[in-house]
Amino acid sequence: MKGLFLRTALLLFLSFPSLCWGANALVVHDGTAGTNADILANLTAKLIAAAYVITPNVGVPGGPLGGYQQIWDIRYSNVTPLSGGDIIAYVAYLNGGGSLFVMGENLAFCLVRDNSIIALITAAGGGTPTLASSANSVTILAPFTNPNAIANPFTFLATGGTTYPPGSGEFISKDAANLGSGIVYPPGKLTNALTGSLIVVFDVNFLLTGADANSQNLTKNLIAYLAVPGPVPHQPISNGAPTLSEWGMIVMSLLLAGSAIWIIRRRNQAYSQPS
Repeated sequence: MKGLFLRTALLLFLSFPSLCWGANALVVHDGTAGTNADILANLTAKLIAAAYVITPNVGVPGGPLGGYQQIWDIRYSNVTPLSGGDIIAYVAYLNGGGSLFVMGENLAFCLVRDNSIIALITAAGGGTPTLASSANSVTILAPFTNPNAIANPFTFLATGGTTYPPGSGEFISKDAANLGSGIVYPPGKLTNALTGSLIVVFDVNFLLTGADANSQNLTKNLIAYLAVPGPVPHQPISNGAPTLSEWGMIVMSLLLAGSAIWIIRRRNQAYSQPS
């Protein structure tokens, strides 16, 4: 009986090591007190609750990153843009099937940092999104409204963002002008890292300990998605070009019909005049 128990335990360990030791998550921070330290504490608590073993590190550590099931880069200021070395390390990690979260901020405060994130997206093969300032009131899109319920509208605070489409990615959130402050690149969307998953959010405040319940749930949902990344449905989001309403189409059709009748009558009158 004892031998059977040991063999069963060994089989479980080999098949599901995270059940025994927990999956590994790296949290890259800037080492400062205040906002970044608060985010580090809040995120660490949520990752631990999701059964992760946390490794905090000031900056991106040297060497391969493939031993981490998730990496969260919570730096956000212009003092800590992604370096060329960071981008190379992250693309290699994504190419190995890694799940990466990178944080930006509003354009007025963190343009240098945000531009370095765009450089990462481009290097990974996700295109080159155009930075823009999203409104604070947004709609969180599926599948990120679950498993922890999100009540829309969702409120960011002084957020950045991009226009649509965000390269080969999809929006996590969108405002009334179809600008997005959160972007996801699911597996298969990064041409230089086809098995990787990348999430970018251009806001700091939703990760704070004192953020509202909606924000806390969004953080949990992002952790859950990065644990098991999957396809994200394409969102039929307008690129901002004006569209005609049903009544507008009717009026336009009547105008075109009237113009055609007028042209035909003028032509008939011209033919009926004596030479």
